[in-house]
Amino acid sequence: MLLTACGKKPTEAQCDEFADHFVKLLEESREKPDSRIKKLANDQRDKVIEACVSEGSVAEVECVMAQTSIAAVEANCK
Repeated sequence: MLLTACGKKPTEAQCDEFADHFVKLLEESREKPDSRIKKLANDQRDKVIEACVSEGSVAEVECVMAQTSIAAVEANCK
C-alpha cells in the first residue's frame, strides 16, 4: 500500500496503531490465516509504519482505521 503525502502528517503512535489495524485486516482477509500469513503481515509491519510516517497523512490513517476489511480499505481509502 502506497501512502501519498497530503495534509497533516501522522505521528509515530498513530502509525503504530495504523500498522496494527492493517495487519489485523490482512490476517482477517484470509479464510484460514495460517502462520505464514501472520508472519508475512508482521514482517511488513515496520515497513508500513515507516511509509506511514514518511509519506502518509492523518486523513489516510483515519480512513484505514475506520474500515473493517481490506476490501473496504481498497474501496474507500484512495
